[in-house]
This record gives sequence, structure tokens and C-alpha cells, in this order.
Amino acid sequence: MARRIRIGIIVTGVFIGPMLAACGCHSAGAPGSGVQVTPQAAATATSQETTSSQGMQPPATADQTQQTQGTQAIPDESKSAVDLTLRFSPGSIATYRAVMEQERTVTWQGDESARPPQFKDGRSGTRIEMTFAQAVEGVDADGNAVVRITIEGLKYAGAARNASLEFDSQAGGDSTRPLAKLIGQNYRIRLSRRAEVLEVVDAVQARSAVAGDSPEHQVAQRLLSDEEIRNRHAVAAMAAPKDGQVRPGQQWSSIKSFSFGSMGSKSFERVYTLKEVAAKDGRRIAVVEMSAIPSAAMAEQPQLMFDSMDNYDGRLELDLGSGQVREYVEQIRSEWVVADPQTMQDGSKPAAVKMTAMRLNRLELVK
Repeated sequence: MARRIRIGIIVTGVFIGPMLAACGCHSAGAPGSGVQVTPQAAATATSQETTSSQGMQPPATADQTQQTQGTQAIPDESKSAVDLTLRFSPGSIATYRAVMEQERTVTWQGDESARPPQFKDGRSGTRIEMTFAQAVEGVDADGNAVVRITIEGLKYAGAARNASLEFDSQAGGDSTRPLAKLIGQNYRIRLSRRAEVLEVVDAVQARSAVAGDSPEHQVAQRLLSDEEIRNRHAVAAMAAPKDGQVRPGQQWSSIKSFSFGSMGSKSFERVYTLKEVAAKDGRRIAVVEMSAIPSAAMAEQPQLMFDSMDNYDGRLELDLGSGQVREYVEQIRSEWVVADPQTMQDGSKPAAVKMTAMRLNRLELVK
């Protein structure tokens, strides 16, 4: 759902510098058509976007989630309730692919003759695609499971200031690279019936395999941090009301907040709706859709003034027969446009800068 908010125009003479600093894509006088970040910065950018003190890192989007009861459920009483929770069987194995991507861009939108000499369009971001086997080792009395995650494949692409880093386990190459050493490694987590990572039980051996100080070592280590593990395996859409029994049409919600550094923070109420229970490939699939609306909770006023537009939505498909997630995706895209008011007042050609920030989380069942 796209929503545009007009916040205003900042004062003359300062609209370009802070915009570039907020994006983290630009360095005055840097060569080339775009300015990128170091591999070390790209490594930290794979997190759940917690702001770092490193000046070279593109400003990240820290996010926090809390449950809210603000959304009133209006279920279709004529239809049976379904169990919107995971079901685990000891010894069962499933293969998943998780994709986590974030990107920031800054582009000149005004007349080229008004572009400052030091301004260059820029892009920074990371894309991580990990394929892993999930083996259930045991299930407790509450239905929560200890699962062993084995990394079977990895693709990584990071672009940041002055450098980039790429890796594809399917392409072969140097098996001594830190990212290559992740293949075949495993860690154990405790996963709840609501797809919450309750605990990282053991990741010591995997983390030891990628010990080191190089930028690529730091990327590999970050992928095995508790934070990244939780982001990779948790499914926010499954934090359903009460015991997980939901009827078509019923809704639940949570608050999620993103921080964009100098651009301020944004909070959204994510509203999840069980749209239908569909037949697909001989299976009963619960389809949950998510739309988001701006929320005042945890929001901060920006240090800049700008026009802003957001698009934040998501979808979950849960196999009710096996109790497995077939697909889960949430994506947010935010856009800011900052205009120089002097060019509007004196009738000269307009000058403006556009910044975009995108974040994607996807989990899909492979087999």
C-alpha cells in the first residue's frame, strides 16, 4: 500500500549535503558514476539494520516489533477456524531458501545544469540468498522444536563505498574463502509453533569456521550472528491471536519501526488478514496478506524536511496439512524527495534529490 506524506521543504543551501549523508552512498570528489561502500560496511549492512557507529556504513534501518491489539478481528463465522501454527515431527527435514535484501539509492532529479559538481548518483546495498536444510531434532510439550540448520548454498552481493563483494557457492572457485567455509556448516535453534526463534541453541562450531579479521570474514560472521539467524528464520505473520485458531477474514496486527538515520524513523502498523483457505496442488493452503499503515508509535521527527512515500506489504502461504511455511515475504520501499526552495522562488530550473530505501525478506520452501 503506497502512502505519500508531504512534510515540507528544507531551507536553501543545506538540502544536498544532509541528503547525501543520510543515504551514505556518496563521497564528495569520489570517482566514477556511483559511490559505493567498503566490504566491511557491507558486512554490517546485512543485519536487521541496526545503526552502527562506523561512519562509512550506509545508514541502516533498525527495526523493532511489538504486538498491538488495535486491530479488531472480523472473522467469517460461517467458515471453520484453521490452526495457523507450525507443526514439527522429530526426524523430518525440509529445505528452504531465505532471501534478505536491502538497497539505498540517491539520484539527482533536477535540471542537469543545476547539479553541483560534487554530486554523483549512488547506490549501496546487500543481497543474501541462503539455501538450508532444516532438520527437526526434538519437540517439547508445547510444540516448540529444536531444529538443526545446515547451510547448503549461499549467494552474496554487497556494494558499498569504494568496493564491492560477491560470492556464489554454485560458481565454484576458491574453497578457502570465508564465505565458502559456511557451506556445510550447521547451527541449532529453538523454533516456536508461531515461527519465533526462541533461542540460538548452538552455533559455536560454525562461527569458529569463519573466524578472522578480513572484511569477508566479518560478512560471514555477521550471517551467523544471533540477530541475523532470528531474522532469517522468524515469520512475523504467524504471531496470530491466542492459540493460533483463525477464521477467514480475521485480522491481527503488530507495530514495526524502521530508523533511517538523518531521515528520521518510521513506524507502521502491519495488519495481517487471513484472506482464504485455498486448494493448491492437492493441499489446503492458508493465505495471509499484510498491508501496513503509518503509526505514531516509536516514530521520530526527521532532521530533514521532505516529501515521503512508502509502500509496505507482505504475504504468507502456510500448508495446513503439513504445518509448513510454503512462502513468506515482506517488503518495504520508502522514497524521499528533497527540493531546493530557492530554485522555486527565483524561477530558475528546479533542483531536487531523490533517495530510496528498500528492504526485502523472503522465505520459500524448496522441498
